[in-house]
Amino acid sequence: MLQSILSNLAIILLMHLITHSLKNYRKRLPNKLYTLLLVLTVSASVISMFYLPIECEGYRVDLRMIPLVFLAYFSNWKLTLPVLLIVSIWRVLMGGDGTTAGILFGMIGPTLLTLAVYKNNKYPHSYLDKIVLLTVCWLISDFPIVFIFPNGLAIFKSIVIWRYTSLIGVASVFYYFVLMELKRYSLNNQLEFIAWHDSLTKLLNRNKFFEIVEGKRTETNEDKYLAMVDLDYFKKLNDTYGHVVGDQILSEIGGIFKRYENEYVKVGRYGGEEFIIYQGHTNFEQAVLYLEAIQKEIRTTSFYIDDHLSTYVTVSIGIAKLEDDMTLQEAVKKADQNLYVAKEKGRDQIEASEICSNRTLMTVDGQ
Repeated sequence: MLQSILSNLAIILLMHLITHSLKNYRKRLPNKLYTLLLVLTVSASVISMFYLPIECEGYRVDLRMIPLVFLAYFSNWKLTLPVLLIVSIWRVLMGGDGTTAGILFGMIGPTLLTLAVYKNNKYPHSYLDKIVLLTVCWLISDFPIVFIFPNGLAIFKSIVIWRYTSLIGVASVFYYFVLMELKRYSLNNQLEFIAWHDSLTKLLNRNKFFEIVEGKRTETNEDKYLAMVDLDYFKKLNDTYGHVVGDQILSEIGGIFKRYENEYVKVGRYGGEEFIIYQGHTNFEQAVLYLEAIQKEIRTTSFYIDDHLSTYVTVSIGIAKLEDDMTLQEAVKKADQNLYVAKEKGRDQIEASEICSNRTLMTVDGQ
């Protein structure tokens, strides 16, 4: 019996190792392929346990419920239901005594209960929460024995201790590895965020911004634009109120930029009080209107220096079209030249003279 329990545990841990490896390649795999591989991995693991039953007192069980419940708990119905369908069909094809009961009470019942109860974010729950969940699922899976078999109560009593302890023991070992993986994944995300983002504004740093834009510029044939944004009179603001206040204002402006980011708009901190914006899948008029909206929000935002004093800031913007045969640095140079023109014209301006010689460029004030 112990050998069969360890065999089931080995299958579960091998499944964890494979899914862990898949997650490491998550960004390199197409979404559909990644999902398919996960579904096949978990399905194969559950099916393998069908052929490695744990025998005691003439009664045969396995630990198929553990990967199904954990998948439902830590994942979602899009992954869980296909797995449940595959393993249920396989079990029907295998045939034999207890097929219907095994499917309904051993797999479908516990899995759907977990999906229903833990359909939202589940990770903050405690270890005790998992014990309660597994106990309820175990009762759903095993208690029907009392009613299905003629001597069901006797069978249930004879297997209840080793069945429950083996289930909780194997699930606890599996949960330990899952928990370690979640912590590692969370730590990696934090390290990636630190490496890719500016620590003050939480916007993309320059290197990551250029890397993302290089990838996005080939995604669509629509026009693309780069804009350089500079805070007006920022040195004077630092000299007047101090660098701590200046940093606070930069951080708040970073928050404003973040609200305007989407799939086609990315913002990075270029350096100092300068920011850079990429706009894809757009045209000139839409690009300018988008920049005007950002400019207006910054202009009308009150930045508090202390409880009794606040100030306002403005930004100047230079925009340049990112042509297909142009490098990012060439587009940045043109946008920077237009930014300089905007500064020369009195600041709080949007300048795009390089790309709108035959158009009238409207500022947010309609000038």
